[in-house]
Amino acid sequence: MNKLQLLFLATGFSFIFIIPVNSQTTKTPDTKLEVGFSKGDATPKIGIKPVYIAGFGHNRKAEGISDPIYIRAMVLKAEGKKYAFVSADLIGLFKDQVDEIRKELKDFENVMFSCTHSHEGPDTLGLWGQTPFQSGTDPDYLLSLQKIAVSTIRDAAKNLTPCDTEIAAVSLPELLHDGRPPIVKMDELLTLKFNKVNTKTALGIVLFWHCHPETLGSGNKKLSSDFVGYTVKEIMKQTQAEAIVFTGAVGGLMTSLKVSIKNEKGENLNDGSYEKTERYGQLLANASLNSLKKAKGINLTPVVVRKKEVLLPVDNPIYRLAKQLGVFKREIFDWDLELNKSAGLNQREEKHPAAKTEVSIVTLGELGIGCIPGEIYPELLLGKVAKTPEKEADYQDAATEIDWFQKWKMPYKTVIGLANDEIGYILPKKQWDEKPPFAYGSKTAPYGEINSLGPDTAFFIANAFNELLSK
Repeated sequence: MNKLQLLFLATGFSFIFIIPVNSQTTKTPDTKLEVGFSKGDATPKIGIKPVYIAGFGHNRKAEGISDPIYIRAMVLKAEGKKYAFVSADLIGLFKDQVDEIRKELKDFENVMFSCTHSHEGPDTLGLWGQTPFQSGTDPDYLLSLQKIAVSTIRDAAKNLTPCDTEIAAVSLPELLHDGRPPIVKMDELLTLKFNKVNTKTALGIVLFWHCHPETLGSGNKKLSSDFVGYTVKEIMKQTQAEAIVFTGAVGGLMTSLKVSIKNEKGENLNDGSYEKTERYGQLLANASLNSLKKAKGINLTPVVVRKKEVLLPVDNPIYRLAKQLGVFKREIFDWDLELNKSAGLNQREEKHPAAKTEVSIVTLGELGIGCIPGEIYPELLLGKVAKTPEKEADYQDAATEIDWFQKWKMPYKTVIGLANDEIGYILPKKQWDEKPPFAYGSKTAPYGEINSLGPDTAFFIANAFNELLSK
């Protein structure tokens, strides 16, 4: 995608205004965990009006359907309370849209709605229309998404079944390409398996993986869930159980493009081909299932959900223009000047635009899940932000963001990206490199800055998570 559209992607603005929103805690472990799965077909109809494909250039109209676009839901029930976890084969949804879905599900203790960030699904943010100045969304389709999401979640709740749970992890650096130095990958594939009580019969399998679903590339003209659909299909084929893939830390850029994939004959498969996309999905599925051969039992209760609203400054001028032109629709707020007082922050004037987002931590017994409203760089989670900025970086005196994920002491932990919002890239300020000359010998501006709200986004996000962990 070009700079303008990429910039727009980060429009899922968030503010650093940290306000406790809703904290739910289950105090006593519940041995009667129940789980239910469902999926809803959210594939747009082709031929009635243009369907713009999200994720690369403008005016990429869908000419057909390769495989369905699904909204997949898992509902957990513990101590009489229901918790929904959703993964949609979409580029992302803004918080405003997620909140509309939640309004119809007030009997749920929490609804976590995330997107795989597929670059082969319909535009749901507005950034990939006919031109950079026209929205690519269809309001009727967005309304239908809300209905399908609500229906799918309620169907999953109807399927609630007592379960036992297992967990497994495996490192798969060979299935990730890091598109920006320094090379830092969050390459752990974490898999949860829900079984019928006292059996090994799978009810559902949940994967947490950190990669852009964009294997089909910019030349593809058919709607697809990219490798995610093939991963789910292969797991279902081998286990007869439902499967869900949650996308995690994909900033940086974590991608399946440029990953060397061979077919069963040992022949190299090309980027942009359905052969590579299918094979990648199958390899991911097989890695998950193989890891489960050494799975360990895990207790997923009690369930604890903590949330904070965060106000973030919108420094990106292209995002502001996109809002003015109606390319994306999202409520914008005034920046709180009190927030300028934190050391090391860029100073902003009164009425500076800001966006409100949400961060949350979901603790399922021994498993912690950080729900991040965008595409975070793995460096910020793995404690690998460089101590000294590259000499070409824009902020030589930038402080390192709080290392909240590493200090989070849990038997198992992971993150879900694009959770309840899409604010674009979240990168270390020490790495911010918008002005020439560019680091690592690059002759062009890095991709992340073009699609980020601004250099202080990571600071506010990290502080919000740190406050949640301190509660």
